[in-house]
Amino acid sequence: MSYIDNNEKDIQAIDPSGQIHGVIRQYGVDDHGVELKLRDAITAERADHEETVWQAVKRHPTSVAWSLVVSMLVIGEAFDSDLTGGLNAMPAFRRHFGKYVDEKSGYQIPAKWQTANGFAATIGSFFSIILCGQIVNRLGYRKTSIIGLVLMMGAIFGPFFAPSLPIFFLGELLCGIPWGFFICIGPAYASEVSPLALRGLLTIWIQACWFIGHFIESGIVYGTQSMESRWAYRIPFLAQWCWPIPVGILIWMAPESPWWLVRRGKLAEAEKVVIRLGVAEGISPSDRVAEMLRTVEIERSQTEGASYIDCFKGSDLRRTLLGCMIFIFQNYTGYTLAGNIVYFMEQAGFPSSSAFAMGLGTVGIQLCTVTLCAFLMAYFGRRTLYLWGLGFTLCCLLITGIVACVPETPASRWIEAVFIIIMAVQYGLTTGPVTYALIAELSSVRLRAKSVALSRASYYLFGLPTGFIGSYSLNPAAWNLKAKSAFIWLGTGSIVFICTFLFLPEVKGRSFRELDILFHRGVPARKFQTTSVDDEDDQ
Repeated sequence: MSYIDNNEKDIQAIDPSGQIHGVIRQYGVDDHGVELKLRDAITAERADHEETVWQAVKRHPTSVAWSLVVSMLVIGEAFDSDLTGGLNAMPAFRRHFGKYVDEKSGYQIPAKWQTANGFAATIGSFFSIILCGQIVNRLGYRKTSIIGLVLMMGAIFGPFFAPSLPIFFLGELLCGIPWGFFICIGPAYASEVSPLALRGLLTIWIQACWFIGHFIESGIVYGTQSMESRWAYRIPFLAQWCWPIPVGILIWMAPESPWWLVRRGKLAEAEKVVIRLGVAEGISPSDRVAEMLRTVEIERSQTEGASYIDCFKGSDLRRTLLGCMIFIFQNYTGYTLAGNIVYFMEQAGFPSSSAFAMGLGTVGIQLCTVTLCAFLMAYFGRRTLYLWGLGFTLCCLLITGIVACVPETPASRWIEAVFIIIMAVQYGLTTGPVTYALIAELSSVRLRAKSVALSRASYYLFGLPTGFIGSYSLNPAAWNLKAKSAFIWLGTGSIVFICTFLFLPEVKGRSFRELDILFHRGVPARKFQTTSVDDEDDQ
């Protein structure tokens, strides 16, 4: 019987044994008469493995273009998420919403409100991203993206007109709802429209979009931070109304994911999309659809359903936990400190203008390093690059903490600032971009949207304690640890490094079918790269 989630005519398998065997089994014929054979699927997968990066770029230019466009949704989340931290360092925002501490510290947003405002959008995103996984399954990526953009345009009114911190909190909470849509759709869509040779490169573009959003936000805030009126912090929110309409028009023109269409049994439509996206030399669009159908059937033969509960059954349990683990680790490797670089530098004694300028420069460097990461990941793979990045970060945290323990001088403050900037740059070079490649590849095809949603929801949930620690450790009216807080992240980061070494597999160069089989067989993480999977294997 069919393994496809659809309301159309079921696709009947001819082989009565139910096994995918040999090279002549016909998968079936849908109600549009599209014949799919195992031989076609094997041909398409072999072509994927033989295709080089440059060949993939030349043969699939529209696939590259649409992946880049849909990933741009993340720019909005990046802009607004970074803005909250930047506002805490803005004199006008602190003067209008904060309390006077002393002559040195001036006006400060109370630590409890710093924490609350930082969590507001996270809370909204946590619930919306779970909802998004269900909506994508029914409506597809395109329509769900449009819904998120419309919600974003309405939600910005809250923080823009907020007269008090409680109203500002509520506004940020509402802004978090479309955030959950954007971060769920970006990596899932990119991985499903990308050819194998470009899958890792196009998914790390999502991290580049994060840095683009941060860079735009940092530039606008740098330009308004010297203003004394409420427009100093209102203009950045006003700027967010500029991008949903053009991005929404482009996304409406984009093709739906062919994998989503195959899962819904719309094989003829999937073939038309494949033609738009391009195919490798020597294979036909029907070959590519056959490969997709084969993978979906293999997955459904292992686990029948496609609900959130199914993410925790069989081999999908391991895949879901790995995706959640990778996203959670971002909160516990010191990037909380690096992400608050502007506020940290202000509390370390740097002038506000210098702190904002250094923050803007750091994001600019991060944006450049993502490009370098694409080449490094193509050569070293995901696991190796992630581990090396974590190890380097731990060294930076150790040095930063040690320097913070000596008597404070201008030189020591500069050393602390430099190493925190280096950590931020390292994040853009390794652990940040690699994370998005991993979460898109570790999940099974039919559960991808839900698996990505759970991964990001875990990030939001486990980010609550790190947000609390980050706010209180730097705030002079709270713990006032400053750079000594590096020791906290050194401890948590060491645990992250050990877990990554033990459990994270290498998924570079593997087709979705091969990953399904490797996880189903329970292959240990450190043997993923060397374990072979035959073309005709399905379990």
